[in-house]
Amino acid sequence: MSVEIPASVLVNLTGRDACSVVNLTTHPMHGGTGAATAAVARLTIQTRERDGRRLDELRVIRKTFRPLSSGRHCHGAREPSHWTYWKREIKAYGSGVLPAGPGLRAPQCYGVSGSTIYLEDVGDTPADVHTAARQLGTWQALAEPPNVAWLSGHQLAQRIEASDLDWSNVHSDSRAKFLWDARHDLLAELAEVSPVLSHGDFHQANLRESGSDTATLDWGTLGLAPVGADLAHLALSTQRDLLAEYLSGLGGTFPAHVVVRAYRITLALVGSSRVHWMLNEGIDVPDGYVDFLWDNRPR
Repeated sequence: MSVEIPASVLVNLTGRDACSVVNLTTHPMHGGTGAATAAVARLTIQTRERDGRRLDELRVIRKTFRPLSSGRHCHGAREPSHWTYWKREIKAYGSGVLPAGPGLRAPQCYGVSGSTIYLEDVGDTPADVHTAARQLGTWQALAEPPNVAWLSGHQLAQRIEASDLDWSNVHSDSRAKFLWDARHDLLAELAEVSPVLSHGDFHQANLRESGSDTATLDWGTLGLAPVGADLAHLALSTQRDLLAEYLSGLGGTFPAHVVVRAYRITLALVGSSRVHWMLNEGIDVPDGYVDFLWDNRPR
């Protein structure tokens, strides 16, 4: 049978250079994909050594990318500093800048072939978000941003620059619009906050338990963002305030009042824009969502 898997990936996956694929099954995966993601699939591979002995069944994740071609952010798909840059995750896995644990880590990469990467299958067990928040802080306290052209700039600022939300066509809680209307002043504050290396989409669905580590998926928005911004994404996906764990992980690297302020600003702006998006798409806003935004708003 014809098998679409590079030989170098097979060697890295099996640790052997004397085996062949005898069967490969593709299971498409849906949801949780970034702007540049074309397709994600779990491959189940059976191999055989040259002496005829069959090896254990192996699994790998195949992820393929393409430039975003529609929507208000598609203009940035080929701009290396824009959050939608389509080659960023490919470059990130080949750069050595992604965390490798202990603590926060990216899946192991078995190889890159054109616009496709082959990754460790870290399974589907959700990570503990309290642990993830602490490990996020530890990583960001220690990680040095690399000097490369393809890191995303401040994603929130780029998104807001391209977003002119019309609140007159949705029936929203007035508190969400109040937070959004303060966006320009709040963004100006964020511009003064120290940037850290940022995942950019650090929400619960991208986090997997991997022993004592948190395996983190979808690095396509890797870039620079104010300290506390990634935590805001995690908080929005869980409706939990995880500041204590995050600050513990940071270990005093940044002044606590600066971290808290940046976290709350990001929470307010990202959360209020999502309220508008949900209402505009006919999606029910989760119970307590706006209450959570308001209770944790910048004051």
